[in-house]
Amino acid sequence: MQDIEQVDPETYVEENRERLVQIIRHSEDAFARACAWTLLDRYTPDRELEELHDELDAVSGRGVDV
Repeated sequence: MQDIEQVDPETYVEENRERLVQIIRHSEDAFARACAWTLLDRYTPDRELEELHDELDAVSGRGVDV
């Protein structure tokens, strides 16, 4: 198990972006979706942020609470 203090959040988001997006899209756990979105929002480069907002809007449009 990796010590939480050794995890670089930017690297984690870069390496796990698709997994985080899948959590937002498919999880029924509102807390898990909020955590995934927070990580993506905070540690995604500005140039990619608009794309993430579009993905969130698409999820919200399907009636999934985020």
